[in-house]
Amino acid sequence: MSAAGPQHPLRLAVCACTRSRPVGLARLLDALGGLEPVPAADVFVTIVDNDPAGSGRDVVEARRAGFPLPLRYAHEPAPGIPAARNAAIAAAGDVDALVFVDDDEWPEPHWLRRLVEVWRATGASVVTGTVEPWFAAPPPAWVLEGGFFERPRYPTGTELEYARTSNVLVDGRLLTQEGLRFEHTGSQGGEDTHFFRAARLRGHRIVWADDAVVHEEVPASRISVRWLLARHYRYGLTRSASLRMLGGSPLRYARRAANGALTAVSGLLALPLARTRARRVQRGQRVAVGVGLVAGLFGAGYDDYRVVHGG
Repeated sequence: MSAAGPQHPLRLAVCACTRSRPVGLARLLDALGGLEPVPAADVFVTIVDNDPAGSGRDVVEARRAGFPLPLRYAHEPAPGIPAARNAAIAAAGDVDALVFVDDDEWPEPHWLRRLVEVWRATGASVVTGTVEPWFAAPPPAWVLEGGFFERPRYPTGTELEYARTSNVLVDGRLLTQEGLRFEHTGSQGGEDTHFFRAARLRGHRIVWADDAVVHEEVPASRISVRWLLARHYRYGLTRSASLRMLGGSPLRYARRAANGALTAVSGLLALPLARTRARRVQRGQRVAVGVGLVAGLFGAGYDDYRVVHGG
């Protein structure tokens, strides 16, 4: 089915995977209940609980009565984000599109409508949008100066090389006809990076919807130099893990290793010249991502999802 001009109402599944974040899940459900209608579409919501104890069930059940959209709950006790996301795909069934949002996020009312409008207008297989940070407590000045939690934004319709599952619409044909799933990468993480790069290699387009906005909580536990450096180290790991999983050539391996080494060395050399804390952290992030690019080629891992940030 083409995203443009369907002959029947679109079936849209909005899915969120959750683990031990009852406050965030409740906030997300309240926002999903206030979404603007999507013309010519049947929308339902699926929550996949990845907590072995099923802590999200009570949150879902407390909102089921009177919820304006069909609301489903699925329990996936197998640990790990890939298992939860694949459970969401299975629970959604045969849909025209599946939309992922995280349990520490909440969308603006027009969010889903804009994702679908851009999908229909462009015919792209993947549409991703803006994630704006919301600080649970006022952050230090150096955090704002460095823009460490700001993500890039682009004009609507811009074609991208990758996407994240924190705010993304995936055409159902990627899941049914192509059979794409989130593969477990162990402690290296980056399953979403691999998923969307695999889609790109198969010729599918990823486009940006700038005004499809969700807000993401930034808890105080993430506002630290250690967390910021560790996250960039993981960025490097996941990029190289994806290269390994997709079977890159020896030349690409060599280029990736050289790029990682140059990135790390350039960051290290620039570090003494940084006059502010924000600049020093930015240089440190360059070092971290470069080291991660090289380490990921050799199968190194780092699991930064062991700790649940936020409630």
